[in-house]
Amino acid sequence: MFVTTFLISTMQVDDSSIVKVDPASVSDDVEINQDGEALLADDQPDASNFQQEPLVDSIVEEPQRSFLPVDTPLHLMAINEVSTKDHSPGHKFKLRVNKPVLYKGEIVIPVGTIAWGELTSAEKSGNVGKSGKLTAKLLYLELEGKQYAISGDISARGKSGKTATIVGALSLGIGGLFAKGNNAKIKAGELMTAFTAEEIDITNDE
Repeated sequence: MFVTTFLISTMQVDDSSIVKVDPASVSDDVEINQDGEALLADDQPDASNFQQEPLVDSIVEEPQRSFLPVDTPLHLMAINEVSTKDHSPGHKFKLRVNKPVLYKGEIVIPVGTIAWGELTSAEKSGNVGKSGKLTAKLLYLELEGKQYAISGDISARGKSGKTATIVGALSLGIGGLFAKGNNAKIKAGELMTAFTAEEIDITNDE
């Protein structure tokens, strides 16, 4: 039988004995504290008495995304006049949403939201009653700092000057044949319908 020899000294403190141990003489299976005091089996901490704190779930769940579907109608109004007299193909013009867009009973695109269109052709009016004509396409909607594609085409034609030409020919002679038609225009305040060309993220992140 292996016997471990302890060099111990005992001192009395408040009627309780503290065993002082020479660390050099302690076997590997005896635990001592930083003051050189041997811990008896009953004094050693029981791991079973410690409960592990539950881990805090640090993962924040993202809100479920909601999207306005493609082909949702948008009621738009032209803000400024666009005319073949003053504008050429490539000219971009501003529109605004004229009616709010609702999704599940909530306004997701308010009145006043800005949209943009672009002239694709512009032919001025001419003599002999030739009227001007234009075509345009709708480009995108601006919503919360992002651009979303919309679809829609616009065409306009000026009133013909033929009636004025015939009357002029009767009263003014041959010179009346050179009466001009009217330029085509998109008037300020003119209403039109566009459609969303892609899904629009309308999730409320607040």
